[in-house]
Amino acid sequence: MHLHYKSVHHFEPPNVTKKFSMPLFRLKLAITVFCVLILLGTFGYHLVEHWDLLDSLFMAVITLAAVGFGEIHRLDRPGEIFTIFLILFGVGVMGWALFTTLEVLSSEQGLRDLQRQRTKRMAKKMKNHYIVCGYGRIGSAIVRGYERYHVPFVVVEHDASRLEYLRNEGIFHIEGDPSSDEILIEAGIANAKALISVYPTDAANTFIVLTARGLNDKIVIVARADFPAAVSKLYRAGANKVVSHHALGGWWMAATAVNPATTDFMEGISLADRTQTILYEFTVGDSLDGVVFEDAQFKKKTGALVVSVRRGGEFQANPPDDFILHKADTIIALGSPKEIRALGAFCNPKEDVRLDLPYDLSDEEL
Repeated sequence: MHLHYKSVHHFEPPNVTKKFSMPLFRLKLAITVFCVLILLGTFGYHLVEHWDLLDSLFMAVITLAAVGFGEIHRLDRPGEIFTIFLILFGVGVMGWALFTTLEVLSSEQGLRDLQRQRTKRMAKKMKNHYIVCGYGRIGSAIVRGYERYHVPFVVVEHDASRLEYLRNEGIFHIEGDPSSDEILIEAGIANAKALISVYPTDAANTFIVLTARGLNDKIVIVARADFPAAVSKLYRAGANKVVSHHALGGWWMAATAVNPATTDFMEGISLADRTQTILYEFTVGDSLDGVVFEDAQFKKKTGALVVSVRRGGEFQANPPDDFILHKADTIIALGSPKEIRALGAFCNPKEDVRLDLPYDLSDEEL
């Protein structure tokens, strides 16, 4: 005979104690209670003493604030009793609010809560930004590049030591687990252009990619992979591009040994001053659908050099003159910011062309 046991799940109420331990939450609660007391005091004097609402509000405010202006009208016995209770509650709430305010402004946790609220407001206003999940060696390199070229970004990190560094350096960030829906929403994933997941483990990156793809099915997701077996899993989870930094680094070193000038050129293009030269990509729109490459005259009309066209997963480097362009082809070109912007407008006239590197050069700067 086999005995089967069912696990008993106990109801767990919301963690009110954890919330109440946050100074900013207590300050908001104290202000809310004080406002409620003002309303109760106003309507209390209105009902008990039959004063008009303005006189009742004035009496409630000076009573709770303990400024000692005196009575507006003479109080009868019920009014005196009501005032006693209002003063007792009001003084207690005012003391609580004052103490909590000092705690928020002086304690590390209070200042951190204020910073987080400020970060939330800033993140809500961001559009077409990049979310960098993880601030290790790879994440910090990404951030340095984005800072150099003024690309809008937000870092999501939960490690205490890395968060301390981010705060000290003034790097825009959100504290929390990037595999959490709430944290990615806080980071503005609905309006983000791309998400880069560079946590140190493949499992963490897979969960982050799954969460991000579930929240935004159009966002571009780039993920890091440590082991070859994780590459296919990350693609299935929803990543647009998976980068194995070990494999990429090894391939780059091998290519450098064979063609050092070529890799030097590629490094120069990727690290160059973006006010001078940009390697960029655009999607072919309706206006160029079915046009022969020679007839498009990209170089003559825009000044930019088209080095390759991608169709699906294949590249056509140095496209021949008889190459026929199709809608949704990706054109990869090299040129100055002015030339690249002109090429973008030529490829898809209906779209406003903005360059992420730098983000964004005005016509005067060009």
